Amino acid sequence: MIDEYKSLSEKFIKKWFWLYLFSFIIAPIWYIIKIIISNELSVEEVWIIYSVMSLVTLLSSFNDFWLTESLNYFLPKYIEKKDYSKAKSVLNYTLLAQIFTSTIIWLFLLFWNDYLANNYFHHKESADILFIFAFFFFWQNLFAIVQTFFWSIQNTFYQKFIELIRMWFILFFTIWIWFFDIGNIKTFSEAWVWWMYIWVIFAIIFFTKKYYLPYFKKEKTIWSIDLFKTLFSYALMILLASQASTILGQIDMQMIVYILGMKDAWYYTNYLSIISIPFMVIWPIFAFLFPVFSSMHRKWEYEKITTIKQIFTKYFIAIAFITNTLFFVFWPIIAYILFGEKFLYSWVILQYSVFFLLFNFLLQINFNILGWTWRVKERVKIISIAIIANMITNYFLIKLIWVAWASLATWIGWFIIYFLSERLLYKEYVIKYDFKFISKNIIFSAILWIFTWIFVLPFFENLGRWISFAYLCLYSLIYLLFFAFVNREEFSLFIWEIKKIRKK
Repeated sequence: MIDEYKSLSEKFIKKWFWLYLFSFIIAPIWYIIKIIISNELSVEEVWIIYSVMSLVTLLSSFNDFWLTESLNYFLPKYIEKKDYSKAKSVLNYTLLAQIFTSTIIWLFLLFWNDYLANNYFHHKESADILFIFAFFFFWQNLFAIVQTFFWSIQNTFYQKFIELIRMWFILFFTIWIWFFDIGNIKTFSEAWVWWMYIWVIFAIIFFTKKYYLPYFKKEKTIWSIDLFKTLFSYALMILLASQASTILGQIDMQMIVYILGMKDAWYYTNYLSIISIPFMVIWPIFAFLFPVFSSMHRKWEYEKITTIKQIFTKYFIAIAFITNTLFFVFWPIIAYILFGEKFLYSWVILQYSVFFLLFNFLLQINFNILGWTWRVKERVKIISIAIIANMITNYFLIKLIWVAWASLATWIGWFIIYFLSERLLYKEYVIKYDFKFISKNIIFSAILWIFTWIFVLPFFENLGRWISFAYLCLYSLIYLLFFAFVNREEFSLFIWEIKKIRKK
């Protein structure tokens, strides 16, 4: 059968193994690619690539009316009932919607790239990059269905293995371009499309062999208006929440461009890249928890949801302290390694928001529970409030105290989201905070912070980018090992607590 497990604890432990094994392999590859590109291209060229990618990402959020993301709810529901005919049907509905909407947007990007280049990006060279990324957009969105399928059935091995293949090939093409000294804005952009074709081939092979042939090939698609309405109505609610969230993420960048200009927007783009580093490990966990929360809610297993919320809150607080400390000490080194001296001002922005990462970690837990227990409308209301607050604080802080304060405005928004979502869930999912555990990690973080600042940071002076990168990875590993050693008893209890879930 499709990835069945005897218990939730078995599922958690086995899935997490693959999540973290591949995540720790994949994460450095992405930043090696960034180092090569930022070293070969000018500030303006890097901005063009990431601006086009930002537009493509924005369009990807709406092009299928969020039907793809709704598969995380409906596929586990039908697969648990072994109703493979309905599972195949919602897959086909989503695939048809993706083909239709992606084709329209793809054609728009192909034939209107000159117009967008002149009137939106205000740079003629961006027309060629838009043409290239139009193909990336089409295939990325079409085969997001396969990736979502792996997430929804919680097959983290295939999902992360395909992701690893993707990163290997883009790294290969990037190094190949750099080695033969043919690197320019166009060839680096084309590398994104080259690996996409290879990634698509592997994704189709894995999906067809593992799932389509044994489970879906003989099933008939149900062409039912009622079934489509059910899928679409849920997707529409998620779309509303997604739209608000996307707007929140775009407010800072657009206001910086409008108030300060393009140069400061370049620095902010790189800051966003730096701040996303810890989430490369955090986000896969939540993508895995989507169908878990959904399944528990359908079975009225509210106590299990509360237990998971308490466990994750406890450990995410500790992880946030360790991450914030490491970032606060090494932000100039990280900015220098990833982007070079020409982007060094990006680290200044980081210092204004790094300690607010805690609220982003915690709000992710709450929003997963709200989203996958059918409380999407509440999410929309919360994010809408945060958007208004973010726009007001952004306007005054950016105009008065430069681009760095835009990051503070964003994290004020994250605090509002966490606070309101916590209040909404407080009565239903009451958790207890382990203040002894939290205090221990605060003290540990403070000691490591002082030690690193006095004895380790001076060691990085006058080192090259690649040597600094190697030493930073080594020290970060040692840093995390100390963290694991100090919390060794809690980590052993963590496994035990997860195992307890099936006994309740």
